[in-house]
Amino acid sequence: MLPHEIYCGGLKSPQSRSNALHLDFRGAGAQVHRINLAIDKLSKSLAGNIPSVLQDLLEIAAYVYCADQFVSRGTVAMSGMGRAWRRQFRFHIPVRRPEIWVQASTVSHLHRTLNFLSDDEFEFEFVGAKNPAPFRSYLPLYETEAQISQPDEIVLFSGGLDSLAGAAEAVVGKKKRVALISHQSSTLLASKQRALSSSLLARTRPSSVFHVPVTINKGQEEAAEFTQRTRSFLFAVLGFIVARMFGHTEFSFYENGIVSTNLPIAEHVLGARATRTTHPRVLRDCGELFSVLLGSAFSISNPYAIATKADVVRILSTHECADLIAKSFSCARVRDGAITGKHCGVCSQCIDRRFGILAAGLRAYDPVDGYAVDVFEQPIPPGAGRTMVESYVLRGTKLASMALQTFLATYGQIARLLPYVHTKAEEGARQVWDLHRRHGQEIVSVLNAEFAQNNLEGVQPNSLRAMFKPSSAAESIVVDASETEPSASEQAGTDHHDYRWEAICFAIDAVRRKIVFANGIEVSGKSYALIATLAEQFSSDREKGLLPENHSFIGSERLSAKLQIEPPTLRKALSRTRASIRQKYLVATGRRIEDNDIIETREWKGYRLNPYLVPVNVSQLQSKPARMSQVSPSNVTSSRTEH
Repeated sequence: MLPHEIYCGGLKSPQSRSNALHLDFRGAGAQVHRINLAIDKLSKSLAGNIPSVLQDLLEIAAYVYCADQFVSRGTVAMSGMGRAWRRQFRFHIPVRRPEIWVQASTVSHLHRTLNFLSDDEFEFEFVGAKNPAPFRSYLPLYETEAQISQPDEIVLFSGGLDSLAGAAEAVVGKKKRVALISHQSSTLLASKQRALSSSLLARTRPSSVFHVPVTINKGQEEAAEFTQRTRSFLFAVLGFIVARMFGHTEFSFYENGIVSTNLPIAEHVLGARATRTTHPRVLRDCGELFSVLLGSAFSISNPYAIATKADVVRILSTHECADLIAKSFSCARVRDGAITGKHCGVCSQCIDRRFGILAAGLRAYDPVDGYAVDVFEQPIPPGAGRTMVESYVLRGTKLASMALQTFLATYGQIARLLPYVHTKAEEGARQVWDLHRRHGQEIVSVLNAEFAQNNLEGVQPNSLRAMFKPSSAAESIVVDASETEPSASEQAGTDHHDYRWEAICFAIDAVRRKIVFANGIEVSGKSYALIATLAEQFSSDREKGLLPENHSFIGSERLSAKLQIEPPTLRKALSRTRASIRQKYLVATGRRIEDNDIIETREWKGYRLNPYLVPVNVSQLQSKPARMSQVSPSNVTSSRTEH
């Protein structure tokens, strides 16, 4: 598939490229390629503090965000196993500081951040801008200073429950002066954000809340894609620039840990289909990119990283701001909300909002008529909404009593989360497990309370009550796990397994034609040939210093030709290799590994060794599995150990 060519800032595409999209801040009037940018309450003196490289960054983020909206990922049905989900972009952008943007470290950090955030592939071609437009040419600036003292904290403010709780805690609870940065993607969100910022200001000292609303959109053309995974990158860039204006070296991005951690609600919610807005890796990647551009340290914090939705909602109550719950907006379907003025009730954000508020005991502050569908009482339309409700509840009931060992075995994604949390791996794993266990228990408590307080007669078909209706009013919808087996905490207390995170080390024994892992685990025959062949590309990518996500896949036909076997035989060899290694690991170590932990498969791309494997010499493998702390750079065949 050819990449989508995006020509920005007046650059022209060759006529032969029919897949080109043009974007320009300097487009005239309502031209479809014009990008509109408006930042309210920005004074000339504040804007004067913005280095030219950050002006470039803002334009780059806006170009990426607008291209994200106008290049479709395909249908909601995800036909062809989602082959249209991942898109390829090649941006051609004029910049003020080309000498910075063409540096390998800058490009590497930009790719790393966007590729993981959106699950797309990005390339950039930067050229020196000729007569670049100053901010004032497309950005209205005030002559006088905004009425605010130096803020104590910079907060990204979406108008949802989480950012509202963070702002309330800072402004009302801690009496801080706060700058609230909002991206206004619709008139509905704009009105909600203004109302909430005004309400917060009314509860504190004058000039303690400085609301900076930002609007970025493209011409008058209808968007073709609404997932908009790169929106959070644009949001982060806005926070970074405002923080820089005030001399801050960090800002806060409040979001509960369940959403931030991004574990899939259901098996079909893969990759960036589940949002990565505040995933710990995204926050660190953005912070590192910003640090490279500034030439000094910059960081982004999420103070609610280990809080459930109910924990967040309770913070509003603690600071006597529960009445603001009804004024907030958390729905993913903003376009529908703009028409109805209501939450849809069936997207993941609405469901999480509803359960969190009920679990916090604040039902009175969240009127049912604020939802287009009351999932507890009304029939849930067939399709994605009904699937989401079922998946959310079923996963919650499992998490409520899931022991640590089972949790880690079920969610292999945690392996790629732990390097980005600010604690030791074993402690981080327990924190993530405890967070999700509490989340599940809150879901169970809400379900049981709903059925205990309401008559089971006359339940509407296909409502949540109908889906999980107990056999009698005296029975809980979900039997407490303590009645049938030890509780999760009891299981954890008697489980003496070592959960320190272990790297998977391997060696290629070419003399004996065996692939060797720790604990005496070996595979040979077709498994040896398969892994050894994939290891050639793996080693090449490591020698080039490629980031893990940029490691190459080998197509099935090419790999079959290298192994001199037919594609069906290749698939059988892959299946048997995975099964053999999985079984041997379980017997030797008690550790359950996932199929992709050794050989990754990606639809339409092929196969590769997992980039996080650690290659060593045969002599370096010990009787115990090597931990990352035991594998020094000198022991690894490539000096690159970054995860």
